[in-house]
Amino acid sequence: MSTIVMKQRVCRSRDLFVAAIFALAVPSIALAVDGIICRPVPPGGSIQLKVRIHPTPIIVDRLVPDFGAVQGVSLLGAPNTAGTAVIDGNSLVIRTVSPPATPGLSSDPMIAVTIAVPDQAPVGTTDGLALDPAAPLGVDPLGNSCVPNLVDPFGSMAKGAVSITDVLPGGGFLPAGSLVAVVGIGFQPGAQVLIDGVSLASTSWVDSSRIEVVTAVETQLDGRMVSVTNPDLTDATYFSYLRATDLGKSARPLLAATEAIFPVQPQSSAVFAAPTSGTFFGLALQNPDPADSIVSVDLLDAGSVVASASLALPPRTKVSREVSELFPGVIPSAGSFFRLTATVPVQMLGLSGNENDGSVTPVLPALASP
Repeated sequence: MSTIVMKQRVCRSRDLFVAAIFALAVPSIALAVDGIICRPVPPGGSIQLKVRIHPTPIIVDRLVPDFGAVQGVSLLGAPNTAGTAVIDGNSLVIRTVSPPATPGLSSDPMIAVTIAVPDQAPVGTTDGLALDPAAPLGVDPLGNSCVPNLVDPFGSMAKGAVSITDVLPGGGFLPAGSLVAVVGIGFQPGAQVLIDGVSLASTSWVDSSRIEVVTAVETQLDGRMVSVTNPDLTDATYFSYLRATDLGKSARPLLAATEAIFPVQPQSSAVFAAPTSGTFFGLALQNPDPADSIVSVDLLDAGSVVASASLALPPRTKVSREVSELFPGVIPSAGSFFRLTATVPVQMLGLSGNENDGSVTPVLPALASP
């Protein structure tokens, strides 16, 4: 098990810049970070902190003052792996789980935490990572200073002040001819868009905050690296994930503070065993499809259905509910299980919570059908 502590500090340079520096304390040699990370990001943009980690499970603690809100957490390079992210003030704890048939993460896995840069941040915001917790903040793993670019005499944005803040739809299976919108800041006319491993039929610059592309082939968009390169060679990269609309938070605070990180493959049916430990159990569902889905949930005991509920998921929405919210007054007995069926396949995940230590552990289905 690896633990990563992310620390942030805000620095000012000539009152023109804010540098957000992220230090990772790594008490495990099982973590590797690719090169340096020292890139300018404009106010209102996004920072994606990415680290490669092995083995699983992984716990990440973000014990720092807020620099910006966490927009999402995703697992890259491990489509069968799922996880949970419990966000509690300045703390971010991530746990993952992989199918028994494929233990651990893939050969090239990453966790990506997307953080929004405040709109009020001065021009030229940068981010960085340092592996050595004893190293001074503002220094990359090689000891090089991470210094923001200065504004030119005309007061324009610092070179490199471009950011991708979202990709729409972000995730799901897309047939050839699908429209994908890249949203962000600082896009110039003539900017080029690349989506890793995906041929594009066309690229259309809409304005400085939006570029639209049409795919030439079918693709699974989740986890794809998207890049925008302007004519002046300023650029930005972003790992795509589905930022689904939440249909409302659970009434249980710990579950409401938990973001489910779904396996990529949607399922038309699944079975979850009732937990034998923990203080509560929840179900998380996400619909990556452009069509509505109705998910039926049956609680079975000794082979008989003792309670039923259904949840409607419009396109690209998600919901997490404790089973007591689905079945008020019903307490699952040992050996019972939950059977889920969906009219349109959705992503499914179990959530085993423990109020005693504030943890929520991801649970994969015991049985599932695509």
